Amino acid sequence: MKRALENIRGAIAILGMVLVTLIGFIPLLPACLAKLLSPWPAVRKPATRAVLWVAVWWARGINAVILGMGRSRVTYDQQVPDDPNGRYVVIANHQCWADVMLLCHVIEPQLPFPRYFIKEQLRWLPVVGLACWALDFPFMKRHSRAEIEKNPALRTQDMETVRRSCAVFRDQPVSVVNFAEGTRSTAAKRKAANSPYRALLPPKAGGTAFTLNAMHDVLDGVLDMTFAYVNQPEPTFWDVLCGRVPEIVIRVRKLDVPRDLLTGDYMGDADYRARFKRWLEQRWAEKDVEVTALQDPSRSATRFSETEDTR
Repeated sequence: MKRALENIRGAIAILGMVLVTLIGFIPLLPACLAKLLSPWPAVRKPATRAVLWVAVWWARGINAVILGMGRSRVTYDQQVPDDPNGRYVVIANHQCWADVMLLCHVIEPQLPFPRYFIKEQLRWLPVVGLACWALDFPFMKRHSRAEIEKNPALRTQDMETVRRSCAVFRDQPVSVVNFAEGTRSTAAKRKAANSPYRALLPPKAGGTAFTLNAMHDVLDGVLDMTFAYVNQPEPTFWDVLCGRVPEIVIRVRKLDVPRDLLTGDYMGDADYRARFKRWLEQRWAEKDVEVTALQDPSRSATRFSETEDTR
């Protein structure tokens, strides 16, 4: 009976998110059409601002549903600056789909609304895909190794996407988010990737390196965000919606990136590429220890440190 009631709660949450999305579509559509059809920057810029306004309120509505129905206690250990007009790069691990929305909940309104590196397939998602396009999200194709070996030109395709998007982001307040693992971490994916980490997938360094290279001279900071679902080694979005995840811990801290890693030729300079990978992998090893401790059901850890801010 308990599980059936939890599933009903999850279904109501899904319906609530659909309703919020449909309501958001009403003002979203004319703003997106104005941006798509107008050749004049004087029209396109306010259209983008209108889409951003809709996105902010949509994210607030979705998070109200997720946290209201799921009833997860979200504990923060954060160093988020109060800088809504700044430009930031956020590097995060990815445990389940709730991460995407909770990230908005954590940084807004202190930081600019986030733009994510997202999979190309999400371009065709009703309403959400249209909004992502209008907000200049980088759509990544994520070619397999076999595809790249067959057509080496594909190796640089995603990097060109990053360059184009960062050229747009340089001129506006933005939080550019890279879930560096490229996908949600699961036991099966970690085994397939021969991951050296217990809770995380190996990070993909290319997207982060290209973003820092493209924006290093206008950045106000680089933030490291860590998600951990307490006592849940395999968290799922459905479990969050159903109320089966009592606590989620999120840490945000400012990263001091070595100056020699902010600029370089990731594709052409093997030494720079190796140094950048080592730096990111070291950050990931530290993150893995913390996430593992929090998500292990046999341990009692409930926070990253003694300093916490529960809002």
